[in-house]
Amino acid sequence: MYLLDKLKLIPGDIILTRSDEKNSSLICRITNSNFSHAILYVGESSYIHSDLCGVHSGNIQRLLIDKPQYVKVVRVDDPVAIEKAIIYARLQVGTSYSKISAANAFAKTFTKMDAKRQFCSRLVATAFEQGGIKLVANSYACLPQEIADSVLVCEVQDCVYQAEPKEIEFAMSIDPIKKQTEITNNILISVRKLLGNKVQSLSDITSALIADPKYDNEVTEIYDTSGYLTMWQYEQGKNPWRYNIDLFNALPLSESEKHTLAMKELKIANKLLDLYTNNLMQYLYIKEQYGLKYAKQQFCLYEILVKNALAHKLTVENILGK
Repeated sequence: MYLLDKLKLIPGDIILTRSDEKNSSLICRITNSNFSHAILYVGESSYIHSDLCGVHSGNIQRLLIDKPQYVKVVRVDDPVAIEKAIIYARLQVGTSYSKISAANAFAKTFTKMDAKRQFCSRLVATAFEQGGIKLVANSYACLPQEIADSVLVCEVQDCVYQAEPKEIEFAMSIDPIKKQTEITNNILISVRKLLGNKVQSLSDITSALIADPKYDNEVTEIYDTSGYLTMWQYEQGKNPWRYNIDLFNALPLSESEKHTLAMKELKIANKLLDLYTNNLMQYLYIKEQYGLKYAKQQFCLYEILVKNALAHKLTVENILGK
């Protein structure tokens, strides 16, 4: 088994894969392609893709590859486009999968009625099109192989290595991200029963309730009972050293290793702080402007997340002596 070297990857890299599984081999054979799946790497070991469970995130350290020739990583040389593509992909999380559009991609046909749903190569291609980079002729009906062959990407070389037994064990262990995906999908299934299929992602819920606040209480209750509002507790329990100076100092690392780790963590903390602060201000505006109970609930969530990000930032800044 093989893994991708995350030290060789940067945010915005596109990962094309296939496997020995029946469905993957069938797709490659029917489409005369080397790859059956497309993934967008968003940094910090995380990627976003669309599969039968819809659009969700994953951990690159859990992406086992059967053979080294079964993966290709390509890169777009445009930082602005990459940033916009990642923002777009994040907003698509929770969007349902389109079996029809995925099946019709080879024939280059799609229905506008299905345009809001996703499949793997559509997600990646439309994300970059939002950033001003048209990787393929038809972003809504394209194959992973077309992205791999695009003249607007260059291949990232030597980024695959043979996984160690401990790495394989971790990759196959219980994945908390799957629980997050399950929670997100359950929220969307319940909300769609109230608001209809116009809600394809979590971001659609806000605009739908602004347009029609009839189900404000019901949607708020769905979130309350979903487990979504306390997902942040898992990360804090797993990595408490990120939020406590004494615990960080107690890590079994040399001083130089701690400094390197702190520099990396500072970048993560700053990105999260920017993201959470932006969302906090958006929900503050919506709460004050429209009086939605749902907006107040989300505002309270992002208050907690901003507080956590600040604790993270202050911890590593202290380690760095700032």
